[in-house]
Parts: sequence; structure tokens; C-alpha cells
Amino acid sequence: MIEQIQGVLVKKTPTHCVIDCSGIGLGIHITLNTYKKLGDLKQKVEILTHLHVREDILQLYGFFEEEEREFFKKLISISGIGPRLAMTILSGLPVDELRMALINEDIERLTKVPGVGRKTAQRVVLELKEKLDLPEKELISALPYLRPDQKEMVDEAYQALVTLGYKAPEAKRTIEKVLGKHGNDLKIEDLIKYALREM
Repeated sequence: MIEQIQGVLVKKTPTHCVIDCSGIGLGIHITLNTYKKLGDLKQKVEILTHLHVREDILQLYGFFEEEEREFFKKLISISGIGPRLAMTILSGLPVDELRMALINEDIERLTKVPGVGRKTAQRVVLELKEKLDLPEKELISALPYLRPDQKEMVDEAYQALVTLGYKAPEAKRTIEKVLGKHGNDLKIEDLIKYALREM
């Protein structure tokens, strides 16, 4: 199995790259996240890979981060999801967003990815939560000092920060910090504004 590749990046598009390894150009399918992090052409790069073997073809799939590769492997283990759809899902939902969608069973978010219908989204949530041993709704509204009417607002702010690209633990810590500084009675727009300032 080809686990990783080092070489010079000679071509890249949002879905594909070519890496020159000692004179051999290896074509690798990549996600949008990996495309953004690969760097400039003619630079030396290292990419994690998964070799997908079919009767008629061998295809390499590449990932900048190990966690993304693990999500890919879990996705293609689900009936009805092949490598191409798995890469589309990971391009449409970076790992942190996908994890939050799974934890919160956000079927609607998953169905916004091209090629993912409602039944496929339900299957992804059901099977990946089990395969990845994800916690039940990991929501910041579990904070003991929040009133019931504040919980939804705080969760929405948390989800907004994650959607903007912030890591889930960082978003949680920042919102807790803002609540500690400004109290629990902020409007959602103010909570997000203060959180962005902290970040």
C-alpha cells in the first residue's frame, strides 16, 4: 500500500495534482482542503495517500492531513459511497464541519453537498457516528449556568464559528471566555462579534 508520497509539485487543480517523484509524475485525486494547503508549484511536498484498487484501475487519493484521510476511509466503507463521492463530501464539508454535522445529526447540512441525497446523508450520519465513536451532541449549551432560553442561541453561535473555519475546541473555549466576560444575556450577533474579536 502506498501510504505517502514525497516529491515536487508540478501541477494542481482543486481536484487533482501531479507530483514528480524521481522523474515519475504521479497523478493524485485531492480534496479542496488539500488543494489549498499544498503550496506553490515547483516546491517539494509530502502528501498522505490512499490507493484505491479496482479490477480495471488503480487510483491514488491524497490528503494533507491524517484526519481527512481517516474520514475518507470511513466514508468509502459505507455502502453506496465510492471514492469520488467521498472526496466531494470532504471538499464540501471540511473535517471539522463534517464532524459537527455528524455529532448534531445535521442531515440538511449534508444534503447541501452535490450528490448527497437525504437517504445517503442519513446513512452517513448513522454509520459514521458509530465507526468514529463520536459523542452524542457535543453542544456548548451543556454549560450549567445557561438558562434554557439561552441554549439555542449559544449553540448557533458555536456552529457559526465552526462553519467560518475555526476549530471546534477553539470555538468552544472562546465562547466560554466571552460569556465569562460579558455575561449570558448577549444577543447572538454580539456573542459572535465578541468571539471573533477574541480569536
